[in-house]
Amino acid sequence: MILPSNYEYIVIGDVHGCIDELKTLLKRQGFATDTNNFLQITPENEHKSIILLGDFIDKASDKKLTETIKFIYNNYIHLNQERQRFYLIRGNHENMVYRYITNDSTIIVTPKTIANKKKYYNTVALLEKEPKLKIFFLELYKECSVWYKYIYKDYFSVTLTHAPCEEKYLTKDNNTSQKKMVKCISRSKNPTMPLDELIPYTHEEAKDNQHYHIFGHLSQPNIRQYKNRICIDTSAIYGDSLSCAIIKKDSLTFYSTPFEFKQKKGKQTYNLLFDF
Repeated sequence: MILPSNYEYIVIGDVHGCIDELKTLLKRQGFATDTNNFLQITPENEHKSIILLGDFIDKASDKKLTETIKFIYNNYIHLNQERQRFYLIRGNHENMVYRYITNDSTIIVTPKTIANKKKYYNTVALLEKEPKLKIFFLELYKECSVWYKYIYKDYFSVTLTHAPCEEKYLTKDNNTSQKKMVKCISRSKNPTMPLDELIPYTHEEAKDNQHYHIFGHLSQPNIRQYKNRICIDTSAIYGDSLSCAIIKKDSLTFYSTPFEFKQKKGKQTYNLLFDF
């Protein structure tokens, strides 16, 4: 799970079926697509790699979700032929959709779980009626890792997970730690509690150094950073933007591309992170 430090990494936040924004962001980072929607490898970008930070499915329209899954599947195979240029991190949406479509016996079927399945995990119904797309998703799911870490020097590193979690869980491979890195405590079950009170460790454990922890999961109106903790889920599907962090040697920069209104945006009431 340790990333080679001799490459540049484009780490992209929660896509949620925003395929047009994903293509635009990648194009502006040097990866144009050809007529068959394959990302082109050129001398200018051959040193770059792409990392999706989880939650590339759900919330979007069936059409855009289909395009997203096919695009990621085809380019995951295409880009990784000579060396690994495309990495996937598992998000809670990939995890739950996988559990639904594999008939996980731990999911107790109740009116609430049926309603949640339709509201939050609409990719399930799509995969149930599109068997080939289901195969694509299952193969991508198997390729997802829970975390990656980039180490350039003793003073600079970047840990990547989908969700924020306490330091004691980071880069650990036991079941509890993996669950914590994929999903933190639910905001929907604690709607009146400020996010900084709900997950206080995110700012309490933050440090003034260059050992960064970058995550998504918590839809925000913009990139939120406090010391070495950074959230790059900037709510593309809610009409804001799709963002990425660019890791190059011992530097970290950011880029965002706005929602393109090529599908209906979702609705979101923001519970701000680092709201102090």
